[in-house]
Amino acid sequence: MTYDLEKYRDKREKVLGVKKRGVNFGTIAALVSFVIIMGLGVVVIPKSVAFFNNLHLDDAIYKLRSAETWPQEVIPKVNTLPGVKNVITDSGGARIVVTFDRSITDTSKLTNFFKHQGLQAVMLNKVSHSQRLKTLKKEAEFENL
Repeated sequence: MTYDLEKYRDKREKVLGVKKRGVNFGTIAALVSFVIIMGLGVVVIPKSVAFFNNLHLDDAIYKLRSAETWPQEVIPKVNTLPGVKNVITDSGGARIVVTFDRSITDTSKLTNFFKHQGLQAVMLNKVSHSQRLKTLKKEAEFENL
Protein backbone atom coordinates (compact mmCIF):
# COMPACT_ATOMS: atom_id res chain seq x y z
CA MET A 1 0.00 0.00 0.00
CA THR A 2 1.36 3.41 -1.00
CA TYR A 3 1.72 6.32 1.32
CA ASP A 4 -1.12 8.83 0.86
CA LEU A 5 0.21 12.40 1.21
CA GLU A 6 -3.20 14.01 1.56
CA LYS A 7 -4.31 11.66 4.34
CA TYR A 8 -1.62 12.78 6.77
CA ARG A 9 -1.20 16.42 5.58
CA ASP A 10 -2.90 17.91 8.65
CA LYS A 11 -0.70 15.88 11.01
CA ARG A 12 2.49 16.86 9.16
CA GLU A 13 1.55 20.54 9.17
CA LYS A 14 0.75 20.40 12.89
CA VAL A 15 4.11 18.78 13.68
CA LEU A 16 6.06 21.15 11.44
CA GLY A 17 4.21 24.22 12.78
CA VAL A 18 2.79 25.33 9.46
CA LYS A 19 -0.11 27.66 10.08
CA LYS A 20 -2.50 28.87 7.42
CA ARG A 21 -3.31 32.50 8.01
CA GLY A 22 -3.58 35.71 6.02
CA VAL A 23 -4.28 36.19 2.39
CA ASN A 24 -2.57 34.29 -0.38
CA PHE A 25 0.20 36.16 -2.24
CA GLY A 26 -1.46 35.53 -5.59
CA THR A 27 -4.64 37.21 -4.37
CA ILE A 28 -2.74 40.28 -3.16
CA ALA A 29 -0.77 40.49 -6.42
CA ALA A 30 -3.96 40.22 -8.49
CA LEU A 31 -5.68 42.91 -6.39
CA VAL A 32 -2.74 45.33 -6.68
CA SER A 33 -2.49 44.72 -10.44
CA PHE A 34 -6.22 45.36 -10.83
CA VAL A 35 -5.98 48.65 -8.92
CA ILE A 36 -2.99 49.82 -10.99
CA ILE A 37 -4.65 48.92 -14.30
CA MET A 38 -7.92 50.62 -13.31
CA GLY A 39 -6.04 53.74 -12.19
CA LEU A 40 -4.19 53.96 -15.48
CA GLY A 41 -7.43 53.32 -17.35
CA VAL A 42 -9.15 56.22 -15.59
CA VAL A 43 -6.29 58.51 -16.63
CA VAL A 44 -5.66 57.28 -20.18
CA ILE A 45 -9.06 56.30 -21.58
CA PRO A 46 -10.75 59.75 -21.48
CA LYS A 47 -7.76 61.36 -23.23
CA SER A 48 -7.76 58.65 -25.88
CA VAL A 49 -11.48 59.06 -26.54
CA ALA A 50 -11.10 62.85 -26.82
CA PHE A 51 -8.17 62.42 -29.21
CA PHE A 52 -10.11 60.13 -31.53
CA ASN A 53 -13.19 62.37 -31.41
CA ASN A 54 -11.11 65.39 -32.52
CA LEU A 55 -8.91 63.52 -34.98
CA HIS A 56 -10.61 64.72 -38.19
CA LEU A 57 -11.75 68.13 -36.94
CA ASP A 58 -10.37 71.42 -38.28
CA ASP A 59 -11.24 75.01 -37.46
CA ALA A 60 -11.55 77.76 -40.05
CA ILE A 61 -11.70 81.39 -38.96
CA TYR A 62 -13.67 83.70 -41.26
CA LYS A 63 -14.46 87.40 -41.32
CA LEU A 64 -16.35 89.57 -43.74
CA ARG A 65 -14.43 91.80 -46.20
CA SER A 66 -16.37 94.74 -44.92
CA ALA A 67 -15.72 95.26 -41.21
CA GLU A 68 -19.30 94.38 -40.35
CA THR A 69 -20.62 91.83 -37.92
CA TRP A 70 -21.92 88.54 -39.23
CA PRO A 71 -25.68 88.41 -39.88
CA GLN A 72 -27.32 86.30 -37.19
CA GLU A 73 -29.46 84.37 -39.67
CA VAL A 74 -26.37 82.98 -41.46
CA ILE A 75 -24.84 81.26 -38.42
CA PRO A 76 -27.60 78.63 -37.99
CA LYS A 77 -27.47 77.95 -41.74
CA VAL A 78 -23.72 77.31 -41.58
CA ASN A 79 -24.30 74.95 -38.65
CA THR A 80 -26.66 72.83 -40.80
CA LEU A 81 -24.06 72.16 -43.52
CA PRO A 82 -22.88 68.53 -43.71
CA GLY A 83 -19.67 68.01 -41.75
CA VAL A 84 -19.94 71.23 -39.74
CA LYS A 85 -19.80 70.47 -36.02
CA ASN A 86 -19.90 73.92 -34.44
CA VAL A 87 -19.95 77.63 -35.29
CA ILE A 88 -18.74 80.18 -32.76
CA THR A 89 -18.69 83.98 -33.08
CA ASP A 90 -16.14 86.14 -31.29
CA SER A 91 -17.17 88.73 -28.72
CA GLY A 92 -17.56 91.52 -31.30
CA GLY A 93 -19.29 89.33 -33.86
CA ALA A 94 -16.79 90.25 -36.59
CA ARG A 95 -15.29 86.77 -36.86
CA ILE A 96 -16.69 83.26 -36.81
CA VAL A 97 -14.90 80.00 -36.11
CA VAL A 98 -16.32 77.04 -38.01
CA THR A 99 -15.39 73.61 -36.65
CA PHE A 100 -15.82 71.00 -39.36
CA ASP A 101 -14.94 67.40 -40.13
CA ARG A 102 -12.33 67.50 -42.90
CA SER A 103 -13.25 63.98 -44.04
CA ILE A 104 -16.75 65.23 -44.96
CA THR A 105 -16.28 68.84 -46.04
CA ASP A 106 -13.52 71.37 -46.65
CA THR A 107 -12.97 75.12 -46.68
CA SER A 108 -13.80 75.46 -50.39
CA LYS A 109 -17.33 74.23 -49.72
CA LEU A 110 -17.67 76.70 -46.87
CA THR A 111 -16.39 79.54 -49.06
CA ASN A 112 -18.83 78.58 -51.81
CA PHE A 113 -21.66 78.57 -49.26
CA PHE A 114 -20.78 82.10 -48.17
CA LYS A 115 -20.66 83.26 -51.81
CA HIS A 116 -24.05 81.65 -52.40
CA GLN A 117 -25.40 83.58 -49.40
CA GLY A 118 -24.08 86.83 -50.91
CA LEU A 119 -21.39 87.33 -48.28
CA GLN A 120 -17.80 88.25 -49.08
CA ALA A 121 -16.08 86.11 -46.47
CA VAL A 122 -12.33 85.91 -46.08
CA MET A 123 -10.71 82.92 -44.44
CA LEU A 124 -8.16 84.23 -41.94
CA ASN A 125 -6.77 80.91 -40.75
CA LYS A 126 -7.29 77.17 -40.88
CA VAL A 127 -5.94 75.18 -37.96
CA SER A 128 -6.42 71.77 -36.39
CA HIS A 129 -9.18 71.76 -33.77
CA SER A 130 -6.95 70.22 -31.11
CA GLN A 131 -4.25 72.81 -31.78
CA ARG A 132 -6.80 75.62 -31.43
CA LEU A 133 -7.99 74.18 -28.12
CA LYS A 134 -4.39 74.08 -26.86
CA THR A 135 -3.88 77.69 -27.96
CA LEU A 136 -7.06 78.80 -26.18
CA LYS A 137 -5.92 77.01 -23.03
CA LYS A 138 -2.52 78.75 -23.12
CA GLU A 139 -4.16 82.12 -23.72
CA ALA A 140 -6.46 81.56 -20.76
CA GLU A 141 -3.45 80.79 -18.57
CA PHE A 142 -1.76 84.05 -19.64
CA GLU A 143 -4.92 86.05 -18.95
CA ASN A 144 -5.14 84.61 -15.43
CA LEU A 145 -1.61 85.75 -14.56
